[in-house]
Amino acid sequence: MLVFVDESGKPHPNDATLKPVLCCVCIKEENIREITQRVYALKNRYFGSNDEIKSTDLISRRTIKNNVKKNIYFVNDFVDIACGYDIRVFSIIMKRPATPMIISPDHLPKQYHLLLKRVEYFCENHNYDKAMLIFDNVNPAEDARVAQGISNFLYKSKLGRQFDRILEMPLFVNSSITPAIQIADFFAGIIRHYNNSILDYNKPLTDPFEIWIDALYKKIYSKTENLIQRDAGFTEYGFYDMGDNF
Repeated sequence: MLVFVDESGKPHPNDATLKPVLCCVCIKEENIREITQRVYALKNRYFGSNDEIKSTDLISRRTIKNNVKKNIYFVNDFVDIACGYDIRVFSIIMKRPATPMIISPDHLPKQYHLLLKRVEYFCENHNYDKAMLIFDNVNPAEDARVAQGISNFLYKSKLGRQFDRILEMPLFVNSSITPAIQIADFFAGIIRHYNNSILDYNKPLTDPFEIWIDALYKKIYSKTENLIQRDAGFTEYGFYDMGDNF
């Protein structure tokens, strides 16, 4: 199982995002080539082969306000392609902290081990032997910190030592040359917009951007599942709002 991981927004008091998101998309190895080919062909059709696509450039109020049909159609088709496969999506929704978090450089932040729990239980429940974590690279220092944190969590923590499905060597790739990581990028961006833009889920939506995001979000949400925690019977929700409980 290949697990593509990306975040949208940062859990920092200076970040503009009130509710940042960490998201992963689990894709079967036998599907990755076909998905990658279809995403590559879609990008070429709309934007040409030399352009890197990022969710922040396409999924915005500006796209809807200016009726940029190319962006709208691409995002719609992109989500439909990915959701047309037997993928699973898990997401941790956070709340912007009031003060900077103090985290040891070798410690895995809580949002990551919450996400890893879901990957582990998913693989266990569906008899997937191993899961390879693949991250969109940020910078060498940040990537090294995440890699070290994952290793420490898996080898040193009581919970992590129980995990036997997640490979201990995450990969860090460039989204411009690894189309599948763009699925995690787009899905994380859509989940972030949903949680930051739609403030009252009980009211009918009238804002065109919110209507668009809501439709995309529902397609993504249909690809998650809730999992039963090992030996405890506790439900781990596929989309989990942890608030600012770091």
